[in-house]
Amino acid sequence: MKVKLIALDLDGTLLNSCGYISDKTLLVIKMAIEKGIQVVPATGRSVGLICEEIKSIEGITYVISSNGAAVVNLRENKVVFSNFITIDILKKITEIIKGYPIVVEFYSGGDAYIDEDVFVNPTKYGLTEKCLSLMSNNHNLVKNIFSIVEDREECEWLDCVEKVNIPFLKEDMKTQVFNSLLCISNQIKITSSVEDNLEINTHSANKGNSLEKLAKLLGINLKETAAIGDNNNDIEMIQMAGIGIAMGNASEGIKMKSDFITLDNDKNGAAEAILQILNENL
Repeated sequence: MKVKLIALDLDGTLLNSCGYISDKTLLVIKMAIEKGIQVVPATGRSVGLICEEIKSIEGITYVISSNGAAVVNLRENKVVFSNFITIDILKKITEIIKGYPIVVEFYSGGDAYIDEDVFVNPTKYGLTEKCLSLMSNNHNLVKNIFSIVEDREECEWLDCVEKVNIPFLKEDMKTQVFNSLLCISNQIKITSSVEDNLEINTHSANKGNSLEKLAKLLGINLKETAAIGDNNNDIEMIQMAGIGIAMGNASEGIKMKSDFITLDNDKNGAAEAILQILNENL
């Protein structure tokens, strides 16, 4: 059965270790689109944090963002499916994590919101200049962000929070925060897309469910889909797709659940996997 849709993770998959997409990978994606294949970025990032180099590729219409909490039609700037964190669950999350000296990002409406104190007192959070530069141009600064959540102040973005992201974590702090959140593990899903972060969604949000809904919307059988990923926020997507592909740099858990393994993200592994799909589609 020919593949009609390819879902592609970004960090650790399409993007190399330096966070860039190679010319070869861009070329191969365009080749797939020319062959009539729907190419769908499927990422833990909000839409606003996806690099323009990818969003601007002609032929990429849909994005699975924030680990499946939102499926967005880029060309119409329209959410076609959403699975947001309710305000009650959001309040529980913030109550647990607010005491830690950590950076907390709230993804909502395709944007990222962060407490302005992160930039006022970066040493409190152990942030380097590089970390600050990664956030400075694409985050909305909010004063006393935890208080806004706790008091349920009237704030549009609070009603459509896709994901809570905690980046730049050292291993011991990551373990502490993860263990603290386990008390509400029946209400939330905790994953990672890179080594030093934790990502919190509502329990039923994942890339696999969104892939299923998008395929149905497009009239594509799931057996005609492929998914490529590397980390534990890709597991459901890889299992849901007709062909699940693990990157060479993927975790062992991902590799065990995939149909085959490609090269790593610094050797154009995603491009090689897409080329193999194109050859098999002939």
